[in-house]
Amino acid sequence: MTKSSGKPKYSVRWALSLSFIQTFVSLVFTFGGVIIVSHLLTPTEIGIYSVAAGLVVLIQMLRDFGVSEFLIQEEELDEQKVRTVFTINLLIAWLLAIALFGFSEAAGRFYGNPGVASVLRVVSISFLLLPFGAISQTLMRRELEFGKLLKIRLGENITRSCATVGLAYAGFSYMSMAWSSVIGILVMVVGCTVWGWQYRVSGVSLVHWRRVLHFGSNRTIADIARQLGNQSANLVIGRMLGMAATGMYSRGYGIVNMYSTNIVGAIGNVAFPAFAHEHRKTGTAPQLFLKSLVYLTGVSWPFFAAGVLLAFPIIRILFGNQWDAAAPLMSWLCGAAIVGTLTYQCNAFLVALGHVGAVTRIEVQYQLARVGITIAAAFFSLLAVAAVQVLVYVIATALYYRELQRFDALEMRKCAKALRPSALATLATCVVPAIVMSWPDLVEEHMVTAFFIAIVGGCVGWLICIRVVQHPLLNELRHAVSRFLPRTSRIVFG
Repeated sequence: MTKSSGKPKYSVRWALSLSFIQTFVSLVFTFGGVIIVSHLLTPTEIGIYSVAAGLVVLIQMLRDFGVSEFLIQEEELDEQKVRTVFTINLLIAWLLAIALFGFSEAAGRFYGNPGVASVLRVVSISFLLLPFGAISQTLMRRELEFGKLLKIRLGENITRSCATVGLAYAGFSYMSMAWSSVIGILVMVVGCTVWGWQYRVSGVSLVHWRRVLHFGSNRTIADIARQLGNQSANLVIGRMLGMAATGMYSRGYGIVNMYSTNIVGAIGNVAFPAFAHEHRKTGTAPQLFLKSLVYLTGVSWPFFAAGVLLAFPIIRILFGNQWDAAAPLMSWLCGAAIVGTLTYQCNAFLVALGHVGAVTRIEVQYQLARVGITIAAAFFSLLAVAAVQVLVYVIATALYYRELQRFDALEMRKCAKALRPSALATLATCVVPAIVMSWPDLVEEHMVTAFFIAIVGGCVGWLICIRVVQHPLLNELRHAVSRFLPRTSRIVFG
């Protein structure tokens, strides 16, 4: 175990590069697995696992108890603090494993499907294993050891994806995803033992339990509220509209979720420790947050805007015509994600600067609103549930940016000015896809060709625009391409 002092192992740019390498490779396997499984399993089978996974994610917030953030944001870290965090995490995780196993039958009866109970029983095994790798990974994140994390996470993600496909093909149905999650966690623990041995926890302790519990209780309330809101659609749809409808919603949300988990997650893995480090060392975290937001919107807004326009060909080409009903859901959910991009890093930023109470208050407020709005929409239709998520993120954005106004660098006018190039790049990206989708005969008769034209045209429009408006992303692209293709970099980026 190493203490949190001294210079980080890597620069933020290098850490982001490693994080994106891991994300890209994992995304290839995850996305490929989703496509294959979507052809092997029915919407009802996908729905059963989605409901159970939604319940597990909520319980997962209790297991972590905010200890990851505590270890990363703590200014002075010693052996006893790490041991205390590990001990508390271990006790909570094992108690939750027992509770999840016992609760499984009741959950199955509530949703009228024994498959939900079966999934929960298997996934409870993961809670027994997670503490033995989670703390080591958190310490590596604090020290920006993304080279080691790259190996561990790639091993976990690739194994999980391959196991899901293999088990689904072998006839394990929705249980293939449950068992593959356990296998993935086991590989992660082994990886932490092999590559993160110097970050292992060497004992147990409860010396600092009061401090850890105080921080953890605030984070847990916020995390439970956030995950309850995130999973509310699956849980409400599963109860009110059935498992097939849940499967459709899950697939419509799949592209958004995959992007949020992988791309935004890759940034978040670096952003939170970077915010905490900048706050401890230089006090310039607000400026780093705004820079990160500009970069994120420069990529996310065009991606989700294209998703709004191209939802039908994406769903049809990737998953087949049995999932066509998910296309309008995807359009609405991508629209919601455009607004949601503004909030993706607010939680981590405020926690890194010590504003845990503010985050808890905001998350509880807007997630309660989300649950209520989602339940109300479910009385109308599945499409209404997807559409109201736009309103949910408008509420979240208003609450978070009211809190961010305390930082001069994040004053609303300055944020709007900084985000203008991203908005223009989004409009430029949409031109060709919008023209293609306005030609229905081309889409119906030559769907793959039309989709290819739309994607290439959107990428060209985005690239031209970021050069014309001199988006900050241009420097990062120029730097990345020039390392491998210097002549191409000069031609394309000038």
